[in-house]
Amino acid sequence: MVDQPPSTDSPPSAGNAAIEALLAADETTTPIAYDQLAGGSNANLAKATLSSVTPVSASLLSAMHQLDNAHDSPGNSPRHAAGNADTGRVWLQALGHGGKLDRDVEPMQHSTKGLLLGADWRIDEAWRLGLMGGTSDTRIDSKELDGDLDSWHLGAYALRQTGPLSLRLGAAWSSHEGSTRREVSFDRFHDRLKGSYHATTQQAFIESGYNLDRANVSIEPFAGLGYQGYQRDGYTEKGGAAALKVHAQSHGNFNTTVGLRMAKVSTLDNGMRLTPRFSAGWKHVYGETYTSTRQRLATGGHDYTVYGAELDRNSLQLDTGLDLAISNSHAVGVGLTGEIGTDSRNHGVSGQWRMAF
Repeated sequence: MVDQPPSTDSPPSAGNAAIEALLAADETTTPIAYDQLAGGSNANLAKATLSSVTPVSASLLSAMHQLDNAHDSPGNSPRHAAGNADTGRVWLQALGHGGKLDRDVEPMQHSTKGLLLGADWRIDEAWRLGLMGGTSDTRIDSKELDGDLDSWHLGAYALRQTGPLSLRLGAAWSSHEGSTRREVSFDRFHDRLKGSYHATTQQAFIESGYNLDRANVSIEPFAGLGYQGYQRDGYTEKGGAAALKVHAQSHGNFNTTVGLRMAKVSTLDNGMRLTPRFSAGWKHVYGETYTSTRQRLATGGHDYTVYGAELDRNSLQLDTGLDLAISNSHAVGVGLTGEIGTDSRNHGVSGQWRMAF
């Protein structure tokens, strides 16, 4: 969505081949030309990037969930981590994540592949601390814009376990190097445009859960508060008269999630522990849900605002997986995630290896 079209009467744009082609277009071609020249998909870079980093904070939470009741637990209550509370751990997680923004109107699709490495250790009877680092690559595809995003991630997390009550805190910072490609083509005018930019994202969360142990079954109601922030530097496209000067963009939202998490531990004949798990949560986003950016033709003209796909105010989050503790020192797991909102769909798959030391 655009609040006004690219200016056709500003002196700096005089002689611009793209504007001249627009003025010469017929009534049928003019709306198409306006849409292409406006570059409205640039505003979706924020939401696509925020969606691509969601698995990073989810991985920090997953690492802590596997430590739930690792100590001070009665009987056969679930233990999702390899080893015990007196040990440290290292974990490696490969992830694949994808989704679709604004699925009903010219959707933008994104897909991410990444690798995360983490470690955590016990501080005292109640607290454990952990660190994480990783990298990911994201591909963005839409009718109007294609792009790539190379990302680096750093994170830290802490778990406080007091009997059945868990408190989980985490934060992650990501740096992104992005590139975009657009094609503007109407009548006899044709431009291939490229842009490159730098962006950063921040995520933070706090979650509390109460584990209702039932023999080898864990049932945990939980509630959490989170934040996601995005900042992108301004950049100027290259490639022809239709190139845009895109100003800096920033966006941030708080969110809350409430839900229920379940897991069941089964000990196999060979001594390995198999743990199927499932969780469902309802996420609510606060604040402004529209993403927007200011831009203009690189050769001059008035600034105008374009609006991207709206963030889902409410969404259903699902997570299911299977963990296998091969020994007291090694465990592996696979997981599937999904987030279903009014205008967007996201899904992911992950594989994890953990080693206690």
